[in-house]
Amino acid sequence: MNGPARWIPGLPGPAQEEQRAAMLAKVEALITVLELARGKVLTGLAERGADAERLFQIRRQVEATLQVCRRARSALRGGGTPITEDQIRETDLDALCAQLAHWDLS
Repeated sequence: MNGPARWIPGLPGPAQEEQRAAMLAKVEALITVLELARGKVLTGLAERGADAERLFQIRRQVEATLQVCRRARSALRGGGTPITEDQIRETDLDALCAQLAHWDLS
C-alpha cells in the first residue's frame, strides 16, 4: 500500500486495513469488468449496422464509471484523488469561499 492509511470511521487499525483491502479488491474487479465492457462497446462501434448512438451513450457511461472507480482505487491505495480541469471549471468559487468562511478550524 502506498502512503498512510486513510481513516475509516468505526473500525480499529487491523480491521480497517482488512476492510480497505477488501474494498480495493472489489474496485479492481469492477475496473476489470468495466474495461472489458468498454472493449466490447468499441468493437460494436466498429461493426456495420451498429446502433452507434446507443453505443456512444453506453461508452460515456462506462468511461464515467471507470473514472470514478480509478479515483476510488487511488484513494484506497492511499494516494490523493486528482482534481480534473472540468471540475475546476465547474466549481462556483464564490460559493466555495462562502462555505470555507463558515468552517470552524479550531
